[in-house]
Amino acid sequence: MDRSHKNEERFYVYPMNRVVAVLPDEAHVRTSFEDLENTGIQLDSLHVLTGSEGERLLDRRGSDHGWLARLTRFLQRGAYEGNVLQAHSKALRQGRSVVYVPVQGTAQRRRIVGILRSHGGLNILHFRRWAVEQIVFPSVP
Repeated sequence: MDRSHKNEERFYVYPMNRVVAVLPDEAHVRTSFEDLENTGIQLDSLHVLTGSEGERLLDRRGSDHGWLARLTRFLQRGAYEGNVLQAHSKALRQGRSVVYVPVQGTAQRRRIVGILRSHGGLNILHFRRWAVEQIVFPSVP
């Protein structure tokens, strides 16, 4: 996890072309990153938010990043992204981590989703240009 961007000081607007998942803790993040790296994902392309610092950086109201950030978050509140921001903020308060993994193509997306899920990933989403896709897994009878 050393080469990933952990709690990087920036405004997390819209993670286009990324798969985003909530993982239970930093240990799960670390082991999932080992598996992602083994499939060719560059660790320096990954972003991780953890703890209260991660929640501050997520800034779901945009209040810490200026007027444009506040406007962006205001507009996102009326869309699905508002629900996602709220869920991610809650997960961070509960000690979970939010990971952002770049994805190109369906095959790579499938592999990344499988890895994140195998490491306890929840609320897995794929942020595309004009849509946020929630990855739903079939229920086991």
